Amino acid sequence: MKKIVLFAAIAATFTFSACNSCNNKPQPVVLESETDSIYMVNDSTIADMQTFVFEGLMPMDNGQIGDVVLTIRALSLMNNGEYDINSTFMNGNIPATWSDSGETMIFIGMPNDSTAIIYELISDNNNPKITMKMNSDSTFTKLDSKMQPASKDNAHKLIHKK
Repeated sequence: MKKIVLFAAIAATFTFSACNSCNNKPQPVVLESETDSIYMVNDSTIADMQTFVFEGLMPMDNGQIGDVVLTIRALSLMNNGEYDINSTFMNGNIPATWSDSGETMIFIGMPNDSTAIIYELISDNNNPKITMKMNSDSTFTKLDSKMQPASKDNAHKLIHKK
């Protein structure tokens, strides 16, 4: 008799549990997304100056092609900031170096391309400004005074290194 009562109690418990779970819909599991993370909110580098380095070949004002390292410091690559530029090139048969620093000013648009991103490197030493176009692959091409590429060679561009 005790076995029958025990069996009936267990059966009633299973039946109640099964019916109860049928009526309750499972709650969806909500995972925290990366954008909700406290690490994203408290990122200590958000307002810090970032450093972007570009290297490559670029036409120089004397007609030579120089090895150039351009360093831009700004909050992001799309903000005005500061620059340093260093170049080594051949001046005739003599190796030469050139360096400059100053402000970067960013403009959107140019003749025949209203979406172009244009960087003007404005020297602290009153040297002529250098105008560069940022290409869609984040490379820079030097522009002449007519807003045309200063060189027809696609290899003459600065490539983002870090």
